[in-house]
Amino acid sequence: MENTSLSKQLFNTFSAGRTPCADDLPTGKMYQILEDPFGLWCHFHAPKNEAVEEPNLYENLRGKTDKLIREHWIYEHCKNPVTITGNDSEKFINTIKAMQEGAEGIIGGTLWDLRGAEGLYGGVNFLLKVPQGQSVFGAYHYKIVQLKRAGEMKEHYALQTALLNKILTEIQGYDAGEALFIFKAKEQILTCARVMERAKNAAVLYHSIRRGETVPEAKKPPKGALSPWRVYANKYVFEKHDLVLIPHLNNTMREILRKNNINTYDDIVTAGFEKIKELLSDPTYPENTPVLTYAHALAYVKNKPVLRAKGKFPPPTKKRNLYFDFEATETFQENNVSFIYLIGIWDKEEDKFIPFVAKEEKEEEIIFKQFANYVADCGPDVALYHWTEYEVKKMKALCNKYPNIKAELERLVSACVDLKIEVEKAFYLPAPSLSLKAAAPALGFNWRQKDCGAMDSMVYFTKWLNTGDEAALKKVLMYNEDDCIAMLKVELALCDLLARGEVLEVSELL
Repeated sequence: MENTSLSKQLFNTFSAGRTPCADDLPTGKMYQILEDPFGLWCHFHAPKNEAVEEPNLYENLRGKTDKLIREHWIYEHCKNPVTITGNDSEKFINTIKAMQEGAEGIIGGTLWDLRGAEGLYGGVNFLLKVPQGQSVFGAYHYKIVQLKRAGEMKEHYALQTALLNKILTEIQGYDAGEALFIFKAKEQILTCARVMERAKNAAVLYHSIRRGETVPEAKKPPKGALSPWRVYANKYVFEKHDLVLIPHLNNTMREILRKNNINTYDDIVTAGFEKIKELLSDPTYPENTPVLTYAHALAYVKNKPVLRAKGKFPPPTKKRNLYFDFEATETFQENNVSFIYLIGIWDKEEDKFIPFVAKEEKEEEIIFKQFANYVADCGPDVALYHWTEYEVKKMKALCNKYPNIKAELERLVSACVDLKIEVEKAFYLPAPSLSLKAAAPALGFNWRQKDCGAMDSMVYFTKWLNTGDEAALKKVLMYNEDDCIAMLKVELALCDLLARGEVLEVSELL
């Protein structure tokens, strides 16, 4: 090929006279193939009107931050990089032209190989010129550099990059063999050949899902799939009474049941405990697997909790009953640090919400002092309810960070009661897990805001700090208040059902 026409000939060859279409595999779909295959199936086969866009403010903000960090690294290591712009076709040909012209580095390059029925295409963070080897462009070649804010290699990073390297190898006629990953605190070399077989298998799965030959499982609600298919996926599994709703069943267990024509939680109850015991009494499974399976299925069929053990619930009533929850930042912006920025308390006796807010890390100790002062006496007449061990682990860790309030933190820890553990000891719930976001709705409580979850609250908090927008702070406080109230509502609902005798006793049914 003559040098003047090289880029055009390469473009014509690897575009195959077309642009990417639905039959091709975008390498950026690798995360979805591995982590959200049902959402991928929905993209191709679910009714389009079922899609519900749920903007993720946290990921949007983090994406902007990641872009800044990538640019900082690139400009520190490459004096004159070329940034690729244009529409899809223009980006591809401009990437080839930049390689042909020997650009020191290429930002946002696009690579295509649309030859054959199932083509590949995708974008690359950065292509770095390596002045050795012999490519079609001359005595140099390009290798892929991926800049990630994660702390370590993830499978979808590796497989995506292996496929991109395959395209790059075909285009430049030289296999760089390796790709460079830049993580938060380290660099890592990926040898693409080592993961190529897994990448090919993932590509096969993608096309099988696209053609409708494979229908993957949805995940457990409330996160049955990623946006825009989360709402549909949750509805789908609940309407099907799918086995994925039984909390502890893994893929292997579900497959065993399905091979025996047990496809729903109704089928589990119909089959009876003895049949479930026969199928799931495997020495590699936890001993109580059959009981857990049958009892949870029964809770769904009857739409009410099943009593696991008498006398375990409720926890002993105290004179003061406080339900608390922490909100913490993450290092999603370039220079920020992680700290607890909000401690929320629902005071049952006072019937009110009390928040303590820290604007920056140096105020973290102050709000824990305020928390301790509000609780005051952490004696036997005070209970601090939380859900999961996060809050207790955090306070124990802060004992070292803030030795001046170590005694107060230890007193707070001594009054803590993990309500999740108390519920788990006593009940099987008609819920896909014992996360608060699954357990509370199963007992009739729902969060007031649809657009503010744990991660989004960080963004609203940051917005308030940067702009003084009180409406943003109000959303954060409302979200935290609902978390606190949810715990109380779970407790009250279960106590009410016990008082009215509206729970089943699993010991009488097995």
